[in-house]
Amino acid sequence: MRKIILKTAFITLGVVIVLAVAAFGVASLCVPAAMSDLAYSLGMEAISSDYAYQEYERSGDLAYLARSFELAATHGRDEQAEERFDILYASDGFADLCAQRDAQIPPVVVEGEQITYSYRDYVCGLEACVMYRLAEDAQSRTAALDFALSETDASFPSGNPVYVLATEAAGNADRAFCIEILQALEEGNFAQDGCYQTLVNILEVFVDEQNR
Repeated sequence: MRKIILKTAFITLGVVIVLAVAAFGVASLCVPAAMSDLAYSLGMEAISSDYAYQEYERSGDLAYLARSFELAATHGRDEQAEERFDILYASDGFADLCAQRDAQIPPVVVEGEQITYSYRDYVCGLEACVMYRLAEDAQSRTAALDFALSETDASFPSGNPVYVLATEAAGNADRAFCIEILQALEEGNFAQDGCYQTLVNILEVFVDEQNR
């Protein structure tokens, strides 16, 4: 009798597991937006990125495409990030999405100064880093820098793409590329105060230390 009860219990458990997996699969197909939110809340950002992309393909909502790119770019999935950014960047709604996000980002006060950040700067900075990490030669790395430069306003605002890319290069101890960034900054027409001077000073110190 006991064996029958145990056998029945195992069969029931097996059926429950199968149904749960099936339900998860159906939810993945039917409500990728909800699955993306759930995966993100559980700390599974890479999986959340894929569900967000599925939701974009289903609904055409650029907010989910942007999320899928951001998560892929920040979790080592550079190939997917590159493909998704290309779609986002070429989209007619990209400028509107950036404007909407800018309106949602509160300014940050640092030492009494109010600093505002641009969403376009943020995603283009991420893309520049993705291009840099995927680069297989000096020419490809230069292309990443050219992109960052093209997307950086002359006022050289905080969190701009060049600043983000330089941080990535310094973090990789890439002295040669940091020198290239320094040269590009000196040849550019950027406002040479605040964020600009901070970055130049950081790069000069880094290059000097790496030369010892």
